[in-house]
Amino acid sequence: MGQTKAKAPDTAYGVLGMLTFGEMSGYDLTKAIEGSIGFFWAPAKSQLYAELRRLVTLGWAREREVEQTDRPDKRIYTITPAGEEALRDWLGTPPAEFDPIKSPFLIRLFFGHLAGPEAVLGLIAEHRRQAEALLEAFGEIETHLREQGGPLPPYLTLTYGMTYARGVVDWCDRARKDIDPGMAIPRGKGGKG
Repeated sequence: MGQTKAKAPDTAYGVLGMLTFGEMSGYDLTKAIEGSIGFFWAPAKSQLYAELRRLVTLGWAREREVEQTDRPDKRIYTITPAGEEALRDWLGTPPAEFDPIKSPFLIRLFFGHLAGPEAVLGLIAEHRRQAEALLEAFGEIETHLREQGGPLPPYLTLTYGMTYARGVVDWCDRARKDIDPGMAIPRGKGGKG
């Protein structure tokens, strides 16, 4: 009878992937995520630490304690060969479903008719501003990646995010034109979305 391979949640594999960039403490990991893939994947700190413990238990990561003189000792994590194998297996398996859209903006927009057109226009304007800020940040990352070079998949991830943010800006511009005092679906404009 064959051995069943251990499985873990996607967050654990995300942490494993980040550890391929080098050994990190939980704090280092949080900062690395914020500075790279945080626009689409930003687990809570408590979840990161729980996943680091899980990875050590599974044998996919090693931890060691580093003494610090001016602060409490910290734990440093490194991916193991078994962790690299588990990560490669996971990377070779496509997700079972399309990415769900989880958006605080969209839930507010859904109920926007209860607040009125001015509130909805303000909500859309702020969402557009945030998307433009994201595009600006992505532009800086793109410049850095093009200068630095490296593997293509992180760059493709960035361009996916850039396409998403541009789409949000475009959608906001079109949605603002549809808002009227009655907050009704525009007639005769099918297929616009």
